[in-house]
Amino acid sequence: MPFPIVEFDVVDSTNDGILTEGENGAPEGTTHIARMQTRGRGRCERSWWSAPGSSLLMSTLLRPSRSRSDWGGISLIAGAAVRDALQGLGYEAIELFWPNDLQAKGRKLGGILCEARSRGDLAWIALGIGINLDLASTPIRSAIPETIRPLAISLAELAGDRVPRARDLAARILESFAPLYARFNAGEGPPSIVGDRLAHAGREVEVRVPGTRPWSGAVLGLGKNGELLVVPAGGDGTAVAVIGGEVIYGPG
Repeated sequence: MPFPIVEFDVVDSTNDGILTEGENGAPEGTTHIARMQTRGRGRCERSWWSAPGSSLLMSTLLRPSRSRSDWGGISLIAGAAVRDALQGLGYEAIELFWPNDLQAKGRKLGGILCEARSRGDLAWIALGIGINLDLASTPIRSAIPETIRPLAISLAELAGDRVPRARDLAARILESFAPLYARFNAGEGPPSIVGDRLAHAGREVEVRVPGTRPWSGAVLGLGKNGELLVVPAGGDGTAVAVIGGEVIYGPG
């Protein structure tokens, strides 16, 4: 599947642009990357901060052949592809955390946001990927909001002498994603596609779901549609499928 890349200087949101492209009949694989977003967003409608030129901001149009009820694990499959692409460039210490975070040295390097739309019999996804390229430069570092400054990290801080260009990294990610996505469309599930790329099984977590009391347990792995399987502490060993909410990871 080809992935034609269109570059923009400033957009509201690359996901919004791809959602519109999907409604207008654009071919699967259409990809937008932008130097800056004015209304970037992450999971749970959180805003996504980025300084101009400091991040890879990309979104790709997907039209999966499988039932929409099976789409839940695509963000993790994309996360696995990002991790593979970065490892191929020599970035070894990248961890993929459920449901959509990429971390290094305990700080957030990037994230994935899948947004689906439908019209009649048609349905499509905007697969959004954001990766911090360079937050280390003095003007950029000083502009980062204080609330996220200690939580974020960039490729420049991992290997400052060889940070890839945004378009080059986008192409590497799409190259890694294509075979994994083909396996998904052929019927394979997220557990086997993602495999051991997910932050390791056995890690202690706290699960926070709105409207319920937080509870703790140990990660068992992924369910068939990308849900996180957690064995509650003090229980009978039966895993609970976590679909939404927040998962706070303990030390690995």
